[in-house]
Amino acid sequence: MLTQLANKKKVQRKELLHKRRALTLEQKREYSKQITQKIVELAEYKNADICFMYASMPDEFQTKELITNALKAGKHICLPYITDKNMKIMQATLINSLDELIRGEYGILTVSKENLNIVKPQDIDFILVPAVGLDKKGYRLGMGGGYYDRYLVQAIKAKKIAAIYDCQLVDEVIKDDYDVKVDMILTENNIIKYR
Repeated sequence: MLTQLANKKKVQRKELLHKRRALTLEQKREYSKQITQKIVELAEYKNADICFMYASMPDEFQTKELITNALKAGKHICLPYITDKNMKIMQATLINSLDELIRGEYGILTVSKENLNIVKPQDIDFILVPAVGLDKKGYRLGMGGGYYDRYLVQAIKAKKIAAIYDCQLVDEVIKDDYDVKVDMILTENNIIKYR
């Protein structure tokens, strides 16, 4: 039985996913291009050596251009690797190229088990955090697994940046006590910094 809070999160998640999925392919491409440009101009990105990003799903902010840029710039790039689905634990694993990725848990692109090169959370400088929605205080609504909230508290020196489309920005997301705030939100039209 879902708690009242979990149920409210589920409803809000559904609404925000609907908004995101209503964007056209052209809008997603254009907005992602604008957001990527903002990210590469950030001091937080320029100064980062180890960056934890994610391979985007079709309706999310498109990360391929950003990951390619980061690899060309000589940054160490990590992607999520789920090490324990039951306990909802993920790690960051280094990649050398987007070409080496395979479909992992939940259909998300990741590295194969043979190519795992785990990086400690405390060594990461920059985390691109996925989100279904964010509010103007920096709280995020994810897909509901809790993987990122568990991971972010361990990444003590990392700048936590969320990139979303404007339609995913709301006045308030439904949150739990364990939900972790991001340091900055970027959309096609906004840059909102908290720290």
